[in-house]
Amino acid sequence: MEDYMDDDRLPVTILTGFLGAGKTTLLNNLIKNYPQHKFAVIENEFGEIPIDNDLIVGVESDNIYEMSNGCICCTLNGELAELLFDLLNIRHKLTHLVVETTGIADPSTVVQAFMSSEQIEMFYRIDSVVCLVDARNIGPIAADTAMAAKQISYADIVVLNKTDLVTEAELAGAAELVKSFNPFAELVHSSFGSVNGFSLLDTYTYAPKVIEDFSINVGKLRLSSGVMKPAGFALVQKDQRPALHDIESHSYTFTRNFDPHQFNFWLDHLVEYYGAGIYRIKGIVSFDKVPQKVVVQSVRDHIMISAGEPWNEAEERASRLIFIGKSLGKLRLEESLVKLLSGALQESVNLLKRPV
Repeated sequence: MEDYMDDDRLPVTILTGFLGAGKTTLLNNLIKNYPQHKFAVIENEFGEIPIDNDLIVGVESDNIYEMSNGCICCTLNGELAELLFDLLNIRHKLTHLVVETTGIADPSTVVQAFMSSEQIEMFYRIDSVVCLVDARNIGPIAADTAMAAKQISYADIVVLNKTDLVTEAELAGAAELVKSFNPFAELVHSSFGSVNGFSLLDTYTYAPKVIEDFSINVGKLRLSSGVMKPAGFALVQKDQRPALHDIESHSYTFTRNFDPHQFNFWLDHLVEYYGAGIYRIKGIVSFDKVPQKVVVQSVRDHIMISAGEPWNEAEERASRLIFIGKSLGKLRLEESLVKLLSGALQESVNLLKRPV
């Protein structure tokens, strides 16, 4: 199997987080702390990054500015895809792309932009989605707006910032709230946007091998407020906190093989019906007569399926699927998947059609 790190596409970090979380400070620290990198930074026209005219040494196009430190700053005034193709003209100058979303933006739309075009996927790879969270204000912000919770739910890495402004008890409460939205994200503490001893770059979070390892590790977790129980062919873990909010995380382990055609049909219908309510799907699937692990991931209604490592003979073939979304308990995912494993495809899909 080819080394997943042997990938010469431009890595992309999507930086999200609600207004005032400190994204600009974190971004400036990244640029300062990685002098060997030549960054391109795409900011929305309502973004928070100040462009100091004294730092601009050249103009590549109407929306692309070269900075005195060799980095590139781009203003997103139109279609993201157009700007990405413009950047290819100066690809030789760049080692990393950071896209900073506005504080009120849904990061999934940015992720999908990198997955919706084969041409873009040919030159760019998403490295990770990093969400910055204000440790002092996450409680009231999350209670007041659903977007802050969605930003956390889509993240691969959550940086809990402004930890110097809270007590240990407040920090623990903020961390617990973050984990209730997304128990699977890597959680890092930060003050003044400085992440000491942790690299936010080159994490390869979307690489099939990393998804595979992630799925196996999640299967070992005991979700803090969930339950584990056998359910037909499945071992189910759920993290449900309806008293706090309606975002849930479910993890399923299946020890019987799926039929590949039926599974793909089922997955297509799931995202067609509930794509807006299912934020992320990650996992590995064991298919009949397929020697490789099949890696599945999705962002809203965009699905990626790729071949992983071969199953070892001594290894138990088990499918591990992780879902994060809104009111998942109403979707009857568990029943539908068990029906699918039983070969009852139509019954399985019919369960998905029931109103939620």
